[in-house]
Amino acid sequence: MSTTDNNNSSSNNKMINIAIINDSPYFLSILEDIAKSNNFNVIGKFTNARNALSFIYNSNYVDVILLDLEMPDMDGISFIEQVLSKRFVPIIVTTNYDESWIAKISNIGAIDFVSMNNKPINELNNMIAQKIRIAYMMNSMIRSSCRKASSNSNNNRYAHYDGKIVIIGASTGAPRIVADILTSIPPDINSCIIVVQHMPKGFTDTYVSMLSSRANIKVKRAEDRDRIVNGIVLVAPADYHLIVDNNHVRLEQGPKYAHVRPSANVTMVTAANMYGPNVIGVLLSGMGFDGAFGMKVIKMNGGFTIAQDESTSVVFGMARTACMVNAVDLILPAGSIADAIIRAVKR
Repeated sequence: MSTTDNNNSSSNNKMINIAIINDSPYFLSILEDIAKSNNFNVIGKFTNARNALSFIYNSNYVDVILLDLEMPDMDGISFIEQVLSKRFVPIIVTTNYDESWIAKISNIGAIDFVSMNNKPINELNNMIAQKIRIAYMMNSMIRSSCRKASSNSNNNRYAHYDGKIVIIGASTGAPRIVADILTSIPPDINSCIIVVQHMPKGFTDTYVSMLSSRANIKVKRAEDRDRIVNGIVLVAPADYHLIVDNNHVRLEQGPKYAHVRPSANVTMVTAANMYGPNVIGVLLSGMGFDGAFGMKVIKMNGGFTIAQDESTSVVFGMARTACMVNAVDLILPAGSIADAIIRAVKR
């Protein structure tokens, strides 16, 4: 194990600081070379997990972690769970395991996965560098929101909105649950509801039509610069991030976050930064971890968060990760979520 001088890392806040954990000196060297060739700052190299955990717990400078799944003193799954139980640091798994592990590591909170098996160095270089930059962008959004939340104890910095903004993050197994929730929402609710459902291109209109047929409230496909008003449901279109701005939404085809676009993280973080305690986050059934850190940011800005429980989830991934990072105020079965939203809007 070796670490660089932490004081150096704090003097240049534009450099991305990387910690590498791998018990193979060969792969440790390859990953360090990749990081340095892309002008990333390697502030820690570790061949065992426990030294790495101690360093990460006591350092405020780690921006992204590159992690192997097999180490002599702890498996990678346990390592991810222990890191995320204490703080959010984006973790990219870099291993010889194949892509069949993606679902498993995503469900416990790793932000990305790279199989290094039989890949040429130039391909690994480009792939890992791109994933590090995307992970850093997400981490920067969350850290920025944390700084804003801690620097202001009053609500004056938030945009005014006469109601609540409800952000529903949904993925595998959630379309029916979203429809059930909207069936119970009154049309005069003092809230704008935004649904971020993971879906392939070409399915948005069908999804909106299905929700409209069930809901008592107006449902529409979100369009760029749609106004945020009470009594309406805006559905993020496939392949676009929905960004919450002052009194309107914006659609952007930026990089995918957590492998997805639209990303609930993007919508939740931008909503929390704009409207603070007037934001309610809801995370439903789904694979991976999208929305978990957005829920954390909502809580940090004084908002309220609700997650679907494991027993009623088809896939307990996104909500599970949100629970792991202490981002959930209420964990409820699917059938209780609509009433909880209505109560939260009236708070």
